[in-house]
Amino acid sequence: MLNNIIYKNKSILHRLTARFRKNSLYSKVLEKTGSKKEKQKWIFILGCYNSGTTLLNEILAQHPEISGLPDEGVMLTNQLVKPEDFGWRRMWSQCEAKMENSSVNKNKNAHIIKKHWSHFYEPNIFFVEKSISNICRIPFFAENFKPAYFIHIVRNGYAAAEGIQRKAEIMEDNKFHGNQKYPIEICIEQWTQSLDKIEKAKIEMENFLEISYEELSEETVKTMNKITDFLNLNNYPPDFFRKSFLIHGSNNKIRNMNKKSLSNLNTRDLEIINERASLYLSKYGYDLITARSDS
Repeated sequence: MLNNIIYKNKSILHRLTARFRKNSLYSKVLEKTGSKKEKQKWIFILGCYNSGTTLLNEILAQHPEISGLPDEGVMLTNQLVKPEDFGWRRMWSQCEAKMENSSVNKNKNAHIIKKHWSHFYEPNIFFVEKSISNICRIPFFAENFKPAYFIHIVRNGYAAAEGIQRKAEIMEDNKFHGNQKYPIEICIEQWTQSLDKIEKAKIEMENFLEISYEELSEETVKTMNKITDFLNLNNYPPDFFRKSFLIHGSNNKIRNMNKKSLSNLNTRDLEIINERASLYLSKYGYDLITARSDS
């Protein structure tokens, strides 16, 4: 009877899976009761934390030919590790080696992942998935989830670093525990490391599209038309983007939030970011900021 309740209410199944995904018995049941997902096309959203990946995922999942997950895919299977498993919330760059060398990562099974995820996808042409740490596993998904389409979204590094610092709750077993926030140094390093991964991986990708957060938030219709063309899908209705979208628990209209993020950085923050990320800032077309505009 409990199984019937669970499978009729995906929100209950979601909560159970997120909580018990590491339990071997639970994961085995999830695998055995899952369905094969071999004919679908896959969309993987790539990007740094606080770069618009959640917004893009929310938009894509509402397309009539795309189905999405209720959470990051890493939360719905025991086959993928996440930085939180190693004490780093919103910060895979500081534990990448541990993630890569973990037994779970080395033995991950695409067939089992698909079985686990199948409980949450509705039947459709495309399945979209967004897990920030999957940027470390691009070759695996490219090889085992064919055909795979990768969409990379990049945001101004100043705003991305500020968002990581502001939003990350430091875990108890983290070396920075006791501090209110991460140093800005490792926040901007997370941004540059994300771009390093993309620069190395995109050379080998067959289906790769890159957009910016600024394009998505300021020229939403044009940018989403570019994406639907890339996926060979119909465009969204003209009035689709007038509504609010649920992002991190809040309903908001799409708008560029960079100005607000930049206002939270002091002059020393800007100096550190410039020292560590000037090459990528320039490469991706972001002007260097040398001082607070209100100073």
